[in-house]
Amino acid sequence: MVNKCGVVNCKGNYNAINKCRVFKIPKNEEERKKWLAVLPPRENFCIDPDKFFVCEKHWPADHETVKIPGGTRPANPPSIFDVPASCLPTPKPSPRRSIQEDRQLEYFLKKDKIPSMEHFHPEKELKEKYVNVVITRSADRFVCIFMAEGFSDCKLTVVVENKQTMCSPLVLYAYKSGVQVPCGKILNPNNGLSSYSMFHEAVHFAHNVYQLPLSEVLRKVVTVLQAQEVQDSKKAKKLDFLTNHLKLLADKQYTTADYCFAVESFPHCDYDILREYLVLPSKRKVQGVISSVNMKELLTKTFRKVSKEQQKNAFLLVDEVKIRPTVAFSGGVLNGMAKNDTDAKATSMLCVMLRCLYRGPSVMVSVTPVHRLTATFQFDVVKDAAIVVEQSGGTVLGSITDNHKINQHFCKLFDRPYESESPATATHPLDNTRSWYLLFDTVHLLKCIRNNWISERCQKLTFDNQVIGSFSDVKELYGAEKDNILKTSPLTQASVQPSKLQLQNVQHVLKVFNEKVVAALRLRGYNDTADFIQSVLCWWNVVNVSSKGQDIKLKDPHRRVQDLTSTNLATLYEQFKQAPSGHGKSREQCMTHDTKRAMAQTMQGLMAVCSYLLRQANFKFVLLRELQSDRIEGEFSVYRQATGANAFMTSADVMRACKKRLARHAATYLEDLDFRLETQAHVCIGPALQCEDAAVVEGCEAVLSLSAQEESSAAYVAGWVERKCQEKLQFDEEEPLVTSEISAFIQEVSRGSLTVPHQSTYDLVRYGLVFVKTARHRACCRQRLMAVLDTIAEYFSLVNCAKLRGHVANVLLSGLHNLEKDQQKNGVLLQTSIKRARLSD
Repeated sequence: MVNKCGVVNCKGNYNAINKCRVFKIPKNEEERKKWLAVLPPRENFCIDPDKFFVCEKHWPADHETVKIPGGTRPANPPSIFDVPASCLPTPKPSPRRSIQEDRQLEYFLKKDKIPSMEHFHPEKELKEKYVNVVITRSADRFVCIFMAEGFSDCKLTVVVENKQTMCSPLVLYAYKSGVQVPCGKILNPNNGLSSYSMFHEAVHFAHNVYQLPLSEVLRKVVTVLQAQEVQDSKKAKKLDFLTNHLKLLADKQYTTADYCFAVESFPHCDYDILREYLVLPSKRKVQGVISSVNMKELLTKTFRKVSKEQQKNAFLLVDEVKIRPTVAFSGGVLNGMAKNDTDAKATSMLCVMLRCLYRGPSVMVSVTPVHRLTATFQFDVVKDAAIVVEQSGGTVLGSITDNHKINQHFCKLFDRPYESESPATATHPLDNTRSWYLLFDTVHLLKCIRNNWISERCQKLTFDNQVIGSFSDVKELYGAEKDNILKTSPLTQASVQPSKLQLQNVQHVLKVFNEKVVAALRLRGYNDTADFIQSVLCWWNVVNVSSKGQDIKLKDPHRRVQDLTSTNLATLYEQFKQAPSGHGKSREQCMTHDTKRAMAQTMQGLMAVCSYLLRQANFKFVLLRELQSDRIEGEFSVYRQATGANAFMTSADVMRACKKRLARHAATYLEDLDFRLETQAHVCIGPALQCEDAAVVEGCEAVLSLSAQEESSAAYVAGWVERKCQEKLQFDEEEPLVTSEISAFIQEVSRGSLTVPHQSTYDLVRYGLVFVKTARHRACCRQRLMAVLDTIAEYFSLVNCAKLRGHVANVLLSGLHNLEKDQQKNGVLLQTSIKRARLSD
């Protein structure tokens, strides 16, 4: 039988239209009484609790539930009823107070009221209720001091002053342990006191309140947490994190670890939102710490920190990363312009990283925006980086680059010693008595071997004209196993047929040159290809040793570290030196000339480096894995993560991420950070450039040819900056204003935000605009532009105000930034229109 709702005027569960859940009145006596008390009565009907049901329509949608055998039911009685008013009982009126009760209440209120300070006398009640009470009184103040036993200490001080407020004649203050007790919930607004009952209740509240400074409470909590002994390492780490943040809430004294955590979290999330949940330094403080990192000081401290003298021997890793050519104006600098061509936007960043040997630290030394990089400019940048490292206490042994054409020309710019014809050894540019070792990255060379293999016409390759490896065998192996659940080799589509982007990933290469691939090829009878891959694997295992004992652990003699008895590098050098090579159509089953030269040069350079480190630098052994540029590639990936995993970063993104990484290095490795907020001045001007700028300033008047729109814009800017700096400017009474035509234009567009400028301010803006347009080297720095404006003001006897010059410099640099953005957008639109036209054809 279907149970129906028994509430008056409800059709719940009566038919299919009104079908819903129903609940029986609970059996518990207390809950049953609550339900029966709220149910509306029914005329001539007695409710049987065992047979009465209520549907779910009489509870809110978000009502609480409790578990019962067989399901759940509402935790509270029903509260929603649609009952006619005639069915509801008429409530009884509240009983009226008697005349005697009214008189008693009136008498109490009259006695309880405090009309003024003269009529306020609670001394008798206080002395009867409390002991050790000291009371003092004056015409406008009543002070009650509650002392501890023996009058050894003051427990509570209550002060009542005669200060008339809007709702009370007196004001009460209570102090406990030197801290004011918040009695505002008991008293009237502004701590107003108007009755004796209010006074006694406030005193009682002040006696019982636990009032301690927040810092003291937090310190007690920290003490309790520090006393906890936690065996689980993960829980102990969380407890330490919580304890540290409670300490910061109490003191706000940040340590190096706190700044380290802030710098690490800064790029990966919204720092402002993170500070709402964690106790972290302000964003401005963190940016100040990041921008104040000095490279020379950081490298000096790094070399002082190294634990072993061998770690001061280092290589410079040189690589180039592509960026998005974008100009951005921030921090007084126009970022995005190339250093080797100040009139062009940077298309890549030339990065030089310091790689200390003997498992020492790695630090990015310089990040330079460039456009169409040349070997000569790269040589100068690397030489400057070497100078900084050598002055900081390190020893630069050489450089490691990839096998790009620019890097090949870069290696030829070094002077060669007369007694050596080796292309891997050159004269050190800072010391003629030392050697500079020119190495190519072995990871890059491994990719070159794979690329030479798949780019050859027949996709065949050999090192000795005897063992010829065919890439078609590898493809056939992949094709035979690509649909299998279990495979004998790790080959994938990306490793066998890589795209242009996948060609740069070394992981795809390692899936081809793999021991499992060698074994699988031997099973299928492709012994020549297996032998070729095995020979490449032997070379890779030699140059990729990362720790001592790998030859014993993996049972591979090629994984042995380099020492005085090692001869495998010499064997590999002879193999690659005698290997065949070709170029273009003449290349058949062999490497290219560039790859062969790079392989031979690198093997010869590794031999020379190992000989120097083992014989002169007191190395016990050499790990060739350290002589790779994977560290700088990993640094680039961190930079991309810092910009939201953006493949094409801007120059400002790279510079900002580099600064953060340097601050991170100082915080973790050095355990030291410079907390000064003074930032270094942006230096982009030298004596030669100063002379050139001075020559341009002298010719400004001769080339002063601005369009009507530029003249109007200069007038607008002059009126704006003069209004911004009106408190700092002082003009002679004879100083003329601008002409009536310009004044009319200013008044027309002003609307109260501009002033009619003086002629000298107007001329300063015009000459500054002419300089920016005609300067040979584009102005990218606010510091340089302010110096130029100062020179213009002195040369033409114009207004000279540092604040005004700063505003004008900002406006001009911002205009350059917007101009570059518009040109970039127009270029994109032009490319889009060209593509659409081609598609329409």
